[in-house]
Amino acid sequence: MDVFFWAALGFLVAAIVVGTGYVSRRAYLTWKACVSLALVGAAGSEMLDAKSAATAARVARVSAGGEQLLLAMASLERSRARARVLVGAVDEMLDVVRAVTSLVPKK
Repeated sequence: MDVFFWAALGFLVAAIVVGTGYVSRRAYLTWKACVSLALVGAAGSEMLDAKSAATAARVARVSAGGEQLLLAMASLERSRARARVLVGAVDEMLDVVRAVTSLVPKK
C-alpha cells in the first residue's frame, strides 16, 4: 500500500509541476499577445488620429473654397445682370437706328 501511496503522490506532484508550467507558459503567451495587440492598437490609433487631422485640414480647405465659390457666383450674377442691362440698351439703340434708317430714302 505504501508503494501505491508514494506513486500516487509522485504522480500528483508531477501533474502539479507540469500543469503549473503549462499554465504559466500559456499565461505568458497570452500576456505577450495582449501586449502586441495593445501596441498594434496604439499604432493604429495614432495613424487614425493623423488621418483624421489630415481630413479635417482638407475639410477646412474645401469649406474655404466653397466660400470663395459663393463669392465668385455672386460676382458672376452681378456681371450677368449688368450684361442684361447692356444688351437691353443695345437693343433699344438698334431699334432707334432701324427707325432712323427707315426714314432715310434709299437709292
